[in-house]
Formats: sequence, structure tokens, C-alpha cells
Amino acid sequence: MSMKPARLLGALAIASALTGTALPAMAQTKVVAGVAAFNEALLPVYTAKEKGYFAAAGIDVEMVDFKGGGPAVQALAGGSIDVCFCAADHVIRLRARKQPALVLVGLDTFHSYALVAKGSSPYTDLKSLKGKAVGITSPGSLTDNTIRYSIKELGLNPDRDFEITGAGGGSSMQAAIDTDRIAAGMVILTDMANMFQKQGAYKIVQDYRSLPYPSFAAISLESFVKTKPVVAKAFARSVAKAMDDLQKDPELAKTVLAKMFPAFTPELLAQVSKSAVERAPKGGMVSAESIDNLNKIVLATDDTLKPVTLQEAFDPSVLKD
Repeated sequence: MSMKPARLLGALAIASALTGTALPAMAQTKVVAGVAAFNEALLPVYTAKEKGYFAAAGIDVEMVDFKGGGPAVQALAGGSIDVCFCAADHVIRLRARKQPALVLVGLDTFHSYALVAKGSSPYTDLKSLKGKAVGITSPGSLTDNTIRYSIKELGLNPDRDFEITGAGGGSSMQAAIDTDRIAAGMVILTDMANMFQKQGAYKIVQDYRSLPYPSFAAISLESFVKTKPVVAKAFARSVAKAMDDLQKDPELAKTVLAKMFPAFTPELLAQVSKSAVERAPKGGMVSAESIDNLNKIVLATDDTLKPVTLQEAFDPSVLKD
């Protein structure tokens, strides 16, 4: 009589304990994920790793850092990474390149950047920066799209009236502001919280943080979902499960963030963890309003692109049947 898999594993475990031999490790499918910007929106991903959800689902997630969304998406299109932690803007651009992409799981409900300048600078809004250098993370990124859209909304020309400069993120963006290489720069939530610990050193020139927008998400090519549906679902659902844990246990957010940002003070950890949990989309779902704003901003910067529907940009069945 054949033994069922669960009973067989149990019998092997008992035999292992009695004989002192170790069970062979379960095979893990590697998922290579590119990180466009290291920030608090990655909290559910690191929580899923911390809680062992990826391993339990049979996947090993390897994180690779990139300097902005542009180069990360190039790696995704080229096949060197499976998933990109970046803005959903790239779903539109990839579709235009005949490489259909979609959001596996949303990580932020709102736009995650603000335009920041030195506190002592004379700049009061984007218009006051006309003729100056404005920092973005990289060409073709969310920061690039947003600045170009905002400039056009003012009736100005992004290429003629401003000097849009790639400055990277994190410490490199801060350094560009501090050394006056740029007059103002697009700074992501987590870096902004850290910078603003120094009272009066910086100020927000234009704030995008309350705009509904899929500013940070795990995106992949549709081919990844079609060829590896079990892996794609395991990845997305592990992150969504971690989101649920974070909603239920605020202290968990502080614990995981302390490992992500070991230099943060307890006060800063409390501030950032609260923001991360509040901004995370429930269940990793993406809203129609955020996709509408996505189309508005991305298409304003490139009239050769076509808008995407919510159904094209996001397949909820990856998260739940």
C-alpha cells in the first residue's frame, strides 16, 4: 500500500530523528527581484522573508539593487530579473515595447515622492525653480515622469525651461541637494523622513505624497506569470500575507524596519513604520483611481504611449482565486 505524501514526510521525519540523519532540503525556486529604490514600501517583502513565507511557498527571493526604475526595468525586459520593485509607470512603457507587464502585488497606495530643496533656498514651488537643475532618480522613472508632467501643467517646457538631472536616490540625491549640484530633488518617503530629522535643513517645494498612485509595486512581465503561474502566485500571496500581519501587529513593522534601517532612531522607526502600514494597499490590491492617475502622468510625458486599463495593469487572480 502506498503512503500519502504527508504521512511519508512524517515517517521520514521520525526516521531522521531516530537515526540522526538530516532530511534533504526542499527544492526552492529562485526569484530574482530588482529594487529600484530601497524604502519603507518594501516592508511587506522583508516581513515575508522574515516570517519564512517565501521559503514555505517554495521560493527563494534574491534582491538586487539598481539606481532607479529605468535601469531596473531594463534588467526586467532583458530577462536578468524576474520581478521589479518599482513604479507601475513601467507597465505602460513595457507594453509599448511589446513586452506586456503587470503588477503582481501593490506596495504603496499613494505617490511616494516629494520635491525637496535646502531649507535656506528661495524656492517656494516648482515654478520658482524655472531655469534651475532639478534632480530625478533616473530617466524614464516615476520621478522623471512626475516632474515632466508637473512642468507641462504649468505651461512650461521640461527640456527648455529646466535642467532635469539624474541624481540617483538615497544618499546620492541628498548629496546633490547639499552640494548645490541641483536646486531641488525628488526624494522618496523614507529618505525624506530621515532628512527632516534635522530641523530646518530642508523644505518641501512640491508634495505628491497624497496622490493615489501605484508608485511602488512588484511588477513582472506577463510571460513570467504564464510560464511560472505557481511561482508568481506564491510570491504575490506571500507578500500579501505579510501585509495582513503588519496591519494586525504594528510592533512587527518596527521590528522588521529596525533590521532594514539599523541606523534609524526609535522615534524615526516609529514614524516610518506607521507611515508604511498606513500606505500599504490592503491585500496588495491596486485601485482604478491610481491607474487613472498613472495614465494621466505617464501619457502627458510621451504622447506615443497608450493608456492601460486596470484589467491590463493588474490581475487580482494572482493574489486570490
